[in-house]
Amino acid sequence: MKEGRLTAVLIFALFLGFFGVQPYAHASPDSASLFIRPPEGGFTVGGTFEVGIYLNTGGNNINAVRVDLEFPSDKLQIVSPNIGKSIVQFWVIQPTFSNGQGTISFHGGIPPPGVNTTDGLISVVVFRVVNIGQAIFRVKDSSKVYLADGTGTDILGSVSHAIFSLRLPPPQGPLVVATKHPDQTKWYQDDDVEFVWEVPRGATAVSYVLNEDPLGTSDDISEGLKKSITYKDLPSGTHYFHIKALNSDSGWGGTTHYVVNIDKDLPADFTIEVSPNPRTSVRRPTLIFNTTDRDSGLDHYTFKLINLNPPAEETARGATPFFIEVSSPFVLPEVDFGSYDVIVRAHDMAGNYREAYQRLTVTLGLFRNLGPDGLNIRGNLILPWWLVYVIFAVLIWIVLYFAHFAYGRHKEVEAKLKLGILHMIEHRVSDRLRTLQQKREEFDKNRLMKPPQ
Repeated sequence: MKEGRLTAVLIFALFLGFFGVQPYAHASPDSASLFIRPPEGGFTVGGTFEVGIYLNTGGNNINAVRVDLEFPSDKLQIVSPNIGKSIVQFWVIQPTFSNGQGTISFHGGIPPPGVNTTDGLISVVVFRVVNIGQAIFRVKDSSKVYLADGTGTDILGSVSHAIFSLRLPPPQGPLVVATKHPDQTKWYQDDDVEFVWEVPRGATAVSYVLNEDPLGTSDDISEGLKKSITYKDLPSGTHYFHIKALNSDSGWGGTTHYVVNIDKDLPADFTIEVSPNPRTSVRRPTLIFNTTDRDSGLDHYTFKLINLNPPAEETARGATPFFIEVSSPFVLPEVDFGSYDVIVRAHDMAGNYREAYQRLTVTLGLFRNLGPDGLNIRGNLILPWWLVYVIFAVLIWIVLYFAHFAYGRHKEVEAKLKLGILHMIEHRVSDRLRTLQQKREEFDKNRLMKPPQ
């Protein structure tokens, strides 16, 4: 369905470009850009603000655009579905948004000769802030800007995103601090939280509650003049403390909101890939790794390489390598032949980390094609070991078969040769015996015919 829509946009752009006038259609055009205004800002939970999506055509006439955007749906929600003023005059596909998925899409065109602008408004979007944190409003890679050149050339060259800081409204009730969680923007591993507050002058009671609603309020049930409360074993996540004070003259006052972020869980399990292989003759292999963290998010990766057969002088010094900060993919510095343990740690924003291990063997070129998964052929084709064993067994069977066949032929020829020699000897002896018999018969005959003397 999405491919069909993209095709429709491209066909529409080609149609407009065919009938448009574009004197520099065959020149190499400058690239267009999409950007967001304002590019940054700070807003409070519960409030609304406007964001505009703009186009710079780079000095070209364009006749169609596709703008796909994404935003964090857990922090922002669209409250205005109206397009309003826009340089787009024909919507090839009706503009849509999804607060559940955090997406917005605009697919439209401009009639001939198109539009040439440095600050063309695509649309204005009104957001409501529903949670604290950092929100990135991003132009997706699927966005396109079509040149009015009769072929629908995509000339989008650059995009600019926007980053917004979202915070709680200023306190209207008692002043609150969390003694072990003082920074409301940071994440902590400690799941025991103590809130301490100052009771306003003239107050006779306070009411408070801890929940997951950033703009929640307490239930107006008096907790007396308590000045602190401790919550133990809180689960990972973002928690909001809401407190207000009761004054005998004016009743319940405004509410103060305080946020605590807790992450006591490790990042997700992950593996380390080695390119080209964990067993290789390449002395600068590449490490590839990636994981996620459900609550606070990933902060960085660290890496350590342990030589399993270190030189004698290194062993004597007792040297231990440091963990160093890296990013994936990471190309190792040149290492000597031998075996190593690769350790990568994934750190989240709260200081938790998950370790992954991989054995690396750097060998001479003679053994570079041997790996744990099989026999590496031409770098990208691996024969699994079971298939190698089958091929090896078949080759042995073929060799044995031909050896047996050759041996049989050899014995047969040998037998024939032996038989031929015996026949020759027997034939010669028979001839001599026959000749001797003839001579004897002639002798006897001559003797009988000779007269006596």
